[in-house]
Amino acid sequence: MRKARLKDQEQAISSFERTRKSHSVPISEKRTTHYGNIIRRYRERQGLDQRSVGAALGYSTNTISNWENGVSRPDIDAVPKLCELLQIPLHVFFDIECDPAVPEQESSLIQDFRSLGQERRRMAAQLLRMLAEQEAKMQDSVRQIRQCVCLPVQALGVAAGTGVPNDETPEPHNAFVLDNRLARQADAIYVVNGNSMEPTYHSGDYVYVQHTPSIEQGEIGIFIVSGAAYIKEYRKTGLFSHNKAYRAMKLTDDDDVRLIGRVLGKVEQDHMMDSILQRL
Repeated sequence: MRKARLKDQEQAISSFERTRKSHSVPISEKRTTHYGNIIRRYRERQGLDQRSVGAALGYSTNTISNWENGVSRPDIDAVPKLCELLQIPLHVFFDIECDPAVPEQESSLIQDFRSLGQERRRMAAQLLRMLAEQEAKMQDSVRQIRQCVCLPVQALGVAAGTGVPNDETPEPHNAFVLDNRLARQADAIYVVNGNSMEPTYHSGDYVYVQHTPSIEQGEIGIFIVSGAAYIKEYRKTGLFSHNKAYRAMKLTDDDDVRLIGRVLGKVEQDHMMDSILQRL
């Protein structure tokens, strides 16, 4: 009789082990009702019935029903496909805290995107890409504005031709330009009037000027000659234009000539604040 009892116990243990192995999976120790409620909620949200879910995953309708009623839990191998089909976030399925790196709003947007059809996904992706590009341009413009250099635009008309008297020049103001090597070296900005320095400088160009008491031969400078301002190339024999239609200004010791400074180069249009703001 003792042997019979031992045999019965062994059979009971064997049966229990088979049952336990068929129903337990290494997902978590939480109650199966949690998974069942999640599966049912997201299945209904997707508008699917149990048969459709089972067919998509390769399980019977009864198996899906058992999951939702808490009788059993999905095998760990079925979880990824199940979550993808029903659009269940893994942190929701396993009832764990959401990764703070993925805010709830972003997670919701991802779910909305996944709920769209292929054509609408394509349209949404194009719109998102366009908005991202616009945002990147705006952020780049904001960064450029923060790096702007403020330089005075002198109340002195700079002529590349006949010269502009000081009493006909515009009011002085400040200009903001994108930080660059020339801007850091410059003391002021001057505006070119006339075409005698073409093609190097054109009328309306802004130029960086470094105030200096002297310049070397071959350098371009800003000069005041008899009360009028000019931008010219300095040579030992006088002040020269780059436009061949203009004759050189031969200077004598009796001429009233004063050097304002060295021309460092042209202010690029897209470095001006107005151009930067237009890109916003």
